[in-house]
Amino acid sequence: MTANAFRQRLIGALLCLSVLALLAGTVPGTLPLLSPLGTVARVLDSVAPQMLGLALVLSLLAALLGAWRMGGALAVVIMALTGWFSLQHVQRSLPVADTMQSDVRVIFFNVLSENVANAERIRQAASESGADVLAFAESEALGAVLPQLRTEYPYDSGCQKHCRTLVLSKLPLEPTNPDEGPMAWDGRLVSVTVTPTSGVPFTLIVAHKLKPWFAGQVELQDTQLQTRTNAIAGPLVVVGDFNAAPWSAPSRELIDATGLRAPRVPVPTWPVEAGRFGVPIDNIFVRGGARLTGLQPFGDDLGSNHRGLLAEVAISG
Repeated sequence: MTANAFRQRLIGALLCLSVLALLAGTVPGTLPLLSPLGTVARVLDSVAPQMLGLALVLSLLAALLGAWRMGGALAVVIMALTGWFSLQHVQRSLPVADTMQSDVRVIFFNVLSENVANAERIRQAASESGADVLAFAESEALGAVLPQLRTEYPYDSGCQKHCRTLVLSKLPLEPTNPDEGPMAWDGRLVSVTVTPTSGVPFTLIVAHKLKPWFAGQVELQDTQLQTRTNAIAGPLVVVGDFNAAPWSAPSRELIDATGLRAPRVPVPTWPVEAGRFGVPIDNIFVRGGARLTGLQPFGDDLGSNHRGLLAEVAISG
C-alpha cells in the first residue's frame, strides 16, 4: 500500500468516526425515554459534550491530512450543533452567584455501600468541611460513625431503618417524608425542611436515582420526583445522584416540568478517577428563592467511585 493510499484510508476512517461521534452526541438526546433504544440513549446523552469534542477533533485531523473541504464542513456542522446544545443548557441553568451571601453549606456524597473502611475518613472530612447539612447516598457504610456524626449534626431526616439516603444537619430541620418515600425510590428519596440562621426555611430533597438501564422503574421515579417537586412552595434545593448529566433527556424533562435550574458549570463526579474530565451525574438544582453561591467537588480520595458536591446556597423568601 502506498503512502497516499494509506492517507486516504486514514482520512476516510477519521471522517466516519467523526460522524459516528457526532451522531452519538446529538441523536440520543432526541429519542423518547421509553423508545427501544432508550436505555442506550440515556447512557450516551450524558456524555454528549465528550462525543461532540471527539467528533470535532477527528474532523479537524481529517482536514489537516488533506480532506480540508469535507473535514472543514463537518467541523462547521459540529460547532453549530455544539452551539445549539450549549444554548439549550444555558436556558436551563444559572451561573453561580458568587457575589451573594451564602446562608447554608450542603454536602452531598454517594458513600458507596461497601466503603466501610473509609467511614472514619469520610466523617472527618465532612466535619472539617464546615458544612451545615450532610446528605449521604448509600449511607449504610457509615453505620460505625453515625453516633459521632449525630453528635455534631443532631438533626436528622427521621429515618430509623433502611436508611439508604440520609440527611444530618446542624440546623433545625423537619422531615417532610419521615417514611421511606415513594415506593419506586425504596429508601433513596428524602425530603426535609431546613431553617438556616437567616430564618428563611427551605425544602431540601435528596435523591438517589436508579441507573438508566432499569427501564420502567427509572421513569416512575422521574414522575414521582416531578410530582413531589411541584407540590412544594418556596425556596427549594434538589441534590443527589441522578445517574444522568443535567443536559440529559431525563434531567431536561425534570427541569422543564418543575422550573428547577441546574448550575451553569456542573461538577464532574463520575468516575472519580477522571476528575474534572468525568461526567456530572451527581447534581444540584435550585428554584424559588434558592441560589447557588458556590459549588466544588468533595471527597475525591474517600474511597467512593463518585466525587461528592460541596454547595453553598443563598436563601431568600
